[in-house]
Amino acid sequence: MNYKLFNSCITDTDIDEILENKIKFEEYDTNDKYDVSVDFYNQDLQDEVLNDNVSFEIKRNHYLFIKKVRDLFEQHNIKINKFFLMGTILELDKDEMVISVLKSNHENKSNTIWPCKEIFIFEDSKNKLDDLLFNNQISEEDYESNLEYLKDELSIYDNEDEHGYLN
Repeated sequence: MNYKLFNSCITDTDIDEILENKIKFEEYDTNDKYDVSVDFYNQDLQDEVLNDNVSFEIKRNHYLFIKKVRDLFEQHNIKINKFFLMGTILELDKDEMVISVLKSNHENKSNTIWPCKEIFIFEDSKNKLDDLLFNNQISEEDYESNLEYLKDELSIYDNEDEHGYLN
């Protein structure tokens, strides 16, 4: 089940109340276990666009949000195994978040936080390209063009001048 919230941020003091009113807890079986995935607009990425390290910073408020959501589900006797918290500035508008709750295939509880999921998608895809190049399955030219295409798709640039408009 998916829930989209507008004008909400993971740092809102009343986020647990907002979620309490939005999520239909009665639709979940208390005998099952679930995984929760939250995509949120990460304002820190926008505010600190020139800071090289900001996209990888895991902050206290990320953990506090996860704790609030886990506690909320526990109050309704619903067990959460995996929790994925993924920040973005490309896929959502400011103060938006999307919450997905699915039946779990996992046994262990864990939290995964990606403050900037585009960077992690890029790194995973780049590693695959690296392997293809290393094993001589693609040429250097193909590697470089695929890497540039990937950067364009995820709006990842080496510097701000690369994505400026041409006059």
